[in-house]
Amino acid sequence: MIQLSDETLKGMYGKVITTSALLAYLAIAAGAAAIIKILTSSKGRVQIPGINITWGN
Repeated sequence: MIQLSDETLKGMYGKVITTSALLAYLAIAAGAAAIIKILTSSKGRVQIPGINITWGN
């Protein structure tokens, strides 16, 4: 097994955090865009088990 130095581990850890932060940002942005699209549509329906929401004609 290869022993990694502290400096190498710090470099790897920074890249993992950057990638996961980017994916989290994209997930939040996609969720916000979907909510805005639903709320600004003139007609729609949302069905979640136990909750039904309908608006418009």
